[in-house]
Amino acid sequence: MATSVVRGSDDVRIRAAERGDAAELGRLRWDFREHEHERQPRDDFLGSFDTWWAGAVESGNWVAAVAESTQGPLVGSIFMECVHKVPTPGGIHRAWGYVTNSYVESGSRGRGVGRRLISHLVDAGRARDLEFLIVWPSTEAMSFYARAGFRSVSAVHAGDDDEPPLELVL
Repeated sequence: MATSVVRGSDDVRIRAAERGDAAELGRLRWDFREHEHERQPRDDFLGSFDTWWAGAVESGNWVAAVAESTQGPLVGSIFMECVHKVPTPGGIHRAWGYVTNSYVESGSRGRGVGRRLISHLVDAGRARDLEFLIVWPSTEAMSFYARAGFRSVSAVHAGDDDEPPLELVL
């Protein structure tokens, strides 16, 4: 996957996340979910995140793109889980991508970093021959994903034999 550079007040490089990015990815996730900090101490969360990221990388089912400042720290990230479907005759490799946790630090927003992150992830999905990508965005993020080409599941699945998925909340 090619690396891209976003020009702004600083240079930001977009690249695939690596195992060694766990601490920075955990920090970004902590910052992204700041309203939930009372649930767990920061160090406990970062340790748990490191363990999770190690398993995610090992599984090969998770892909993440990161935005790295030329000063070193990550300023954004986005994740995708590749969900493998049961094979069918003539369709052994069938999978789709679940996009989640798109976050760019406030000081790097409005400079195209998010757009480059999602573009990198879409390219990774195409490289893996995924059938489609799904995201459950917040209301505030709807326009971001729409600009990247995402559409409502109801708009995509409009035919009688092409119903959108059903959900059971547990």
